[in-house]
Amino acid sequence: MFKYLLGRLLLILPTVWLISSVVFLVSRLIPGTYADNFAESREGSVGAINITDRAAYLKDLASTGLDKPLFYFSWRTQAQPDTLHRVFPVLHQTFLQNLISRYGNWPSITAYYQSLLSLQKEAGQLSAAGPPYGLVLAQTASLFQTAEPQRIKATFRQLHQTTRKDSGNWQKAVIFSEQRFEQLVKEATPYKNILPALRLHGLDNQYHAWFTSILNNNWGYSFRDAQPVTAILQQAIQNTLLLLISSLILIFALAIELSLILCQAKKRNWRRIILPVLYIIESIPLFIITLFVLVLLASTGHLNIGSGVAYHEADNWLIAFGDQLSHLLLPMLCLVLASLPYVTTQFYQALQQVLTSEYITTAQAKGLSEKRVLRRHAFRNILLPVITLFTGYLPALISGAVVIEVIFTIPGTGRLLAESVSARDFPVVIGLVLFVAILKAGSHLLADFLYFTADPRTRQKIT
Repeated sequence: MFKYLLGRLLLILPTVWLISSVVFLVSRLIPGTYADNFAESREGSVGAINITDRAAYLKDLASTGLDKPLFYFSWRTQAQPDTLHRVFPVLHQTFLQNLISRYGNWPSITAYYQSLLSLQKEAGQLSAAGPPYGLVLAQTASLFQTAEPQRIKATFRQLHQTTRKDSGNWQKAVIFSEQRFEQLVKEATPYKNILPALRLHGLDNQYHAWFTSILNNNWGYSFRDAQPVTAILQQAIQNTLLLLISSLILIFALAIELSLILCQAKKRNWRRIILPVLYIIESIPLFIITLFVLVLLASTGHLNIGSGVAYHEADNWLIAFGDQLSHLLLPMLCLVLASLPYVTTQFYQALQQVLTSEYITTAQAKGLSEKRVLRRHAFRNILLPVITLFTGYLPALISGAVVIEVIFTIPGTGRLLAESVSARDFPVVIGLVLFVAILKAGSHLLADFLYFTADPRTRQKIT
């Protein structure tokens, strides 16, 4: 048995690594990062840029490691540079990407972009005696929003019309920017957007740094508060596991008893009522059930049932645990109501199939009571489906925990996942994915152990 579990573990570990690696790479390829949120929160009007903010943005990129290449190699087009993510503000990255897609010549694009930055700087230094200040700023900002040559040329004509002959440096900046654009159009190489280019980056990349830190049991630091990911996950996992394991035990205990009751011939009338009710509850979304429970039990004031997780100091850990568990009654009730119908119907259908077997007929012919036949003979032969459903349902409940924890403001993994995704805090997101993958792998190992314990036939296959 030990050798078998060890072999399964050696198969599971590469799977966990592959899942976490794919999530890491996809999270970095998704447009938008926490550094982008940092930049967007500091951007003013369209096209405006501040040198101090640019330095802070680049410092933020370096602190999170996002200034490095993503992988050991990259497969790009010849027109695509490696340093586009370092451009600030983030809106300018989109503008430059549009120029790359149309013109394909990165050196000429860079020269044109630098001339626009100089033009923008001169526009900010115009006095009231110069050209119309608001109109010039709007026209200059529009140059950062388009790569269409006709619109760009029309904007330069408008800038010439609003420019006075005595404007000095401003007039020179307009002429210089227009010349740079004409040079860009003349030197355009759009075909480079379809020519592939392989670039090798060595070990100094984001994935290598992340993977080596994982091997050293360092899951990184949160982008939001610079706290270790393991410290953030520890408290959240404790709250989630307390909620999920308690709910899971309650769901399966009730489902087993309810399915056994429904299979009794004397409960035929109850079956006609309970089964339709279970089907109706199963068709109701979880958030509807949660809101209904909140309105019915938490908002009326008739029942003194708290919700969420409470943190009260107590001398006895058992008292503190009981107090915390009491505040999870409503979230547990919601998860039980949402999951009980499906689990019960699965057990009921499995029992109905077993009850048609010959050994059940033999047990009944011996004069055994119906309850004993159900519990001692029928239920023992559906243990494998019960184990499969039990060990596979805990990771599946985490998706329901997202809704429950957000609505009940429980500081668990579900709420943490929602907040981390919205904030693009990918180290925490990847840590949560690793936790779910490890939990899923652990559930498979637990299923193998329970199979070995419950059914002697599996021991022969394993050995």
